[in-house]
Amino acid sequence: MSALIARYEAFINPHWSEVLHQLGEQPVFVRAKDEYLYDDAMTPWLDLVGHYGAAIFGHNRQELKEALYTALEADIPCVTPLGLNDLSAQLAIALIERLNLSGPWRLSTLTTGTEAVEGAIKAALIHTGRSRLLVRRGCFHGSSSLAMHLTDNALWRQGFEALPCPLDVVYFDDIHQATRELASGTFAAMLIEPFQAIGGGVRCSAQEAEQLLDACTASGTVSICDEIFSGLGRCGHYSAMQALGWTVRPDILLLSKSLTGAFFPSAHVLMRAPIADSIFGRPGCQKILGSTFANNALGFSVALTALGLLDRCLADSLAGQLRSDFVQALHGVAETVDPPLQVQALGACIIVEFCDAQTCFFVWHSLFANQILTTVCSNKPSCLKVLPSLTMHADSYSRFIDVFTAVVAEC
Repeated sequence: MSALIARYEAFINPHWSEVLHQLGEQPVFVRAKDEYLYDDAMTPWLDLVGHYGAAIFGHNRQELKEALYTALEADIPCVTPLGLNDLSAQLAIALIERLNLSGPWRLSTLTTGTEAVEGAIKAALIHTGRSRLLVRRGCFHGSSSLAMHLTDNALWRQGFEALPCPLDVVYFDDIHQATRELASGTFAAMLIEPFQAIGGGVRCSAQEAEQLLDACTASGTVSICDEIFSGLGRCGHYSAMQALGWTVRPDILLLSKSLTGAFFPSAHVLMRAPIADSIFGRPGCQKILGSTFANNALGFSVALTALGLLDRCLADSLAGQLRSDFVQALHGVAETVDPPLQVQALGACIIVEFCDAQTCFFVWHSLFANQILTTVCSNKPSCLKVLPSLTMHADSYSRFIDVFTAVVAEC
């Protein structure tokens, strides 16, 4: 055992280290660049996890580092609890334009995605005076003491039964069930992901979205769209809503991962102005959503630069063709298996579904043994999630296809 591993096990988490040991590798990553992580032997690992989707531009993108350096060199105030920050307004305007949001909107910036989810729920509770939530099965909205109740997968709540949900959460399977529930007029909010990554790629089509959001409007229910994972490039557009052709927009939109540059946390709650007025307009509650490092000027600097970089990446036809060719190659490999694997892609989020969870784990483990990192969809463990960066190189795509082809042949 190396001294590095021994120190980690002594002071951090020996249980996680043991899991890695059982998998055959205990990588200690010391460098990250583009789509690769490098362990302490400088072995390159192809990273198709990418900070769970946050590394949309790869690791340590130079433009994002320079934005942070510039902000630090300028000695700008990191947080201004008793002042105003113009960078936040600049970011709000840039997001509203790119997401095609009409009418007055307000931006509230927090630190983590889970904070954003809980902030949106708080706003909905205040705005409606109700305490019921409607959530689609298979979703994932975080693992805090409240957010863990927003998924129907009991795994996230195992052992935490002493932390009951303070709200009445109802899960729905299909859109017709959801609209029937909403007709009761008793729900504060309906929370949905346009594209369920952890749920194995379940989509909310444009037609379904129109039915859902119309039902929310008719029943006075706040519609919340969680695009913390899917938004801003991951699904090939500024939002999964746009990628899926939605013609309607929710009342609250949640964003995060792509705006962090994969190194400076920030999460963003865009809400229609009347909802923002409901929660912030109360006496003494003008800053009721926040935390110590919320509304961070350094985070805004990175986020604004990330948006500019995203504009260029989404317009890069060569990179888009590389992703398309990669998906086509995956389909070709999938057809060599009996029964064939199911491959679906939305932009740079690719889901491969196997016949069962055991086969999926075998493939995931085999890729790991070949220094390729992917994730299993925890809410649908027969599915493998592959997350290339928007700037991934052709030889990295080829490396994955070569190893994946050999691994699948052994299934």
